[in-house]
Amino acid sequence: MSTKKSPTYGDSKVCYVEIPAANIAESSSFYEKVFGWTIRTRSDGTVAFDDGINEVSGAWILGRKPATEPGLVVSIMVDSVAETTKEITAGGCKIVQVIATGDGQEIAWFTDPAGNVMGIYQHAGGGHGKICYLEIPTENVDRAANFYDAIFKWSLRDQGTEHAAFDDGVGVVSGMWSLGRKSSPEAGLLVYMMMDSVAAAIDAVIANGGKIVQQIGMDAPEITARFHDLDGNLFGLYQNPE
Repeated sequence: MSTKKSPTYGDSKVCYVEIPAANIAESSSFYEKVFGWTIRTRSDGTVAFDDGINEVSGAWILGRKPATEPGLVVSIMVDSVAETTKEITAGGCKIVQVIATGDGQEIAWFTDPAGNVMGIYQHAGGGHGKICYLEIPTENVDRAANFYDAIFKWSLRDQGTEHAAFDDGVGVVSGMWSLGRKSSPEAGLLVYMMMDSVAAAIDAVIANGGKIVQQIGMDAPEITARFHDLDGNLFGLYQNPE
């Protein structure tokens, strides 16, 4: 009998991540070994993953430009930054930066086998391998927070300050808006949000000044769309089929 936890479904959940890869076998092996991700092959041959707590899924995508600069950054929770950085370097990848935040917490950025800059965040017992945090580039934190609040109704903290942060629609992934970084306008490292209705989310994006760059139907039979936020960052919308 499987004891694997079922994922949480809910409106405005950060649910899926597409990661650029130069060699899918190499990238999937790296994330499996370092973070304990579950690797599976779909019927169409796509190699996919489930993160360390089976809440966020995704796939590795060939032919996309890797996110080699810390713009849009996806972070993964680990029990120990020190031990994980050893495993990362043993796997032939590099540590870009280690930051001590106090209270025994540490953050680090690393490059994966394709050169994507990703983050790790130390939280012992929180779920090693969990995709836990999202940093979104912006030129105006308050404007960005208001845009995402209008569309996704994320739970916001410190709203009205440069340290505004959010929790997604089901409280699985948190994040913040970061000044001084380049936006992520192309389909490289691509994050999707689960929506009760992609069509309604499209209307909300347009009403709040965003731009739809891929309409429903391009990924049929999947119900998806893609949009640019007010800073030009590209994100995806996904509707769970019923």
